[in-house]
Amino acid sequence: MIIIFIGPPFSGKDTQAKLLGEKLNLPVYSMGGIIRKAYEKGDPRAIEGFEKYSMKGQHVPIRLKFDLLREKLEKTIDGFILDNFPATQEDLDTFNKYLLTKNLNVNRVFLMNVSREEMIRRMVNRGRGDDEQELVMKRREIQDEDRKPVIEYFITWGLLAEIDSEGKIEDVHKQIIEKLNG
Repeated sequence: MIIIFIGPPFSGKDTQAKLLGEKLNLPVYSMGGIIRKAYEKGDPRAIEGFEKYSMKGQHVPIRLKFDLLREKLEKTIDGFILDNFPATQEDLDTFNKYLLTKNLNVNRVFLMNVSREEMIRRMVNRGRGDDEQELVMKRREIQDEDRKPVIEYFITWGLLAEIDSEGKIEDVHKQIIEKLNG
């Protein structure tokens, strides 16, 4: 089973992906987390991606990030959950080629919707130093635009389920479970 969570920063993708991963016994791969770990290890792809793109609110190009993700996917047998990937048309094209070579299909995509006001509230509550409000809002604007073809693609294939992610964690999770097979 392959499940994808997409949406803006602070929409609960990470939390909900982990909850669902535990419930379904599937590994969760966060593109941001993979890049951060590779960056800490000094991987030149991650360094370039983080410094030239992430810190400017942009998506890291596929040429820098897909091999990092592929290393994880190759170790997976029964499926996986992706957090914030694919996020652009370029990501989608590369991911679809990969799935084709493995004879795999995406089962469900969750678009996590959150208002700008709730995003700011969550950001302030988390107190993350690397998430300056201006950068996060710029990131949302750029990434929302980048994400449009991905959303359209998954709508076309009947795989996209929109989730109102502003409620309690348990309530959001309940929505996801209800829409998982629906």
